[in-house]
Amino acid sequence: MRRLLQNPFKILAEIGLSSMHRFLDVGCGKGFLTFPAASVVGEKGVVYAVDVSEEYLEIVKRRAAALGLDNIKVLKTAGEDLDGVPNHVINRAAYLFSLHHVSDIRKSLETLRSKLVDDGLVYVLDPIGSRLLGHGTNPRHVLTILEETGYKVIGFRKGVLFWKALAKPV
Repeated sequence: MRRLLQNPFKILAEIGLSSMHRFLDVGCGKGFLTFPAASVVGEKGVVYAVDVSEEYLEIVKRRAAALGLDNIKVLKTAGEDLDGVPNHVINRAAYLFSLHHVSDIRKSLETLRSKLVDDGLVYVLDPIGSRLLGHGTNPRHVLTILEETGYKVIGFRKGVLFWKALAKPV
């Protein structure tokens, strides 16, 4: 059902993910973006699937093994730390419905900034907290943090329940 409402390949095309890129899926969950990204980046690309949930990471590991995907690196790490993700190698990163689970958004975006290449991009899609009983983020607050932590917002859209932004390091 989710794929009918959100096409992961459309999201990845929107952020310009391509062959041989290194993609970071922050809060990857069960791999909604991870597996399509692995297909897009191909054998010479890498997908870093990070989450704090051992259960979700095991699902991703098992599925990657079953599909014979060697280009997915599964890492148990918080969004604030991104342990195991090398510095200055990530071409594209995404927080797909995961930013509101990060306890320190500023630290996470600062850490991510050190992982991105100069022409890298970060994509955020999150619920609007005030419209979903506090389960989400305040887009204006996050946009401010993005700018304060070394990003330029190059795209923003606020819907009824969700918002999205695309930003690049400056």
